[in-house]
Amino acid sequence: MSFHKFNRILLPALILFCLKGATQTPAEQKKADAYAQLKSWIESKKFRFKAQSATPQRGRTINLTTEYFLQINNDSLSVELPYYGRAYSPSYPGTNSPLSFKSTHFSYVADTLKKGGWNIQILPKDNTDVNKINLEITTSGYCTVRVSSNTRDMISFYGTIAQYGMR
Repeated sequence: MSFHKFNRILLPALILFCLKGATQTPAEQKKADAYAQLKSWIESKKFRFKAQSATPQRGRTINLTTEYFLQINNDSLSVELPYYGRAYSPSYPGTNSPLSFKSTHFSYVADTLKKGGWNIQILPKDNTDVNKINLEITTSGYCTVRVSSNTRDMISFYGTIAQYGMR
C-alpha cells in the first residue's frame, strides 16, 4: 500500500522534472531570440557594423576610439572607416579616408557558414578604389570586415553588428 502512495507522488514529480528539462531556460531563449533578430537583419540587408579595432596588412592592431561604421540599408551602402596602411597610388588631395564613401550600385551575397554565422561579400561597382568588402559574422553578432582595394593594402576591422539606424 505504501508503494502505491509513493508512486502517486514520485511519478508526477518525475514527469514535471522531465518536462522542465525539455523547455528552454531564459538565457537560451534570449540567445535564440538574438540569433533570430540578427538573421532577419542580414536577410533584409538592414544592419550596421560598428568598428572597434583596425588591423592593417603590415602592422599591428589599432583600437578605435572614434565611431566608425559600415551601414547597409537595403539598396544603399555607407562606409566610414579609417585607413592605415600602404597606398600604391594615393589620390590627391589625400584629406578623406579612401574608406569613406556611399554607394547605391553594389552586389550583396550572403552565405551561411558551416558552424553558424554568415559570410557576406559586397562588391561596390561605383567606387574606383575599393573592389571587395567581406564580412564574416558570428551567431553572437561579432564581425570581422576585410576590405580589398585596387590601390592599397588590405585592411581588417573587428566589431559588432547592430540594428540599422542604431548607434
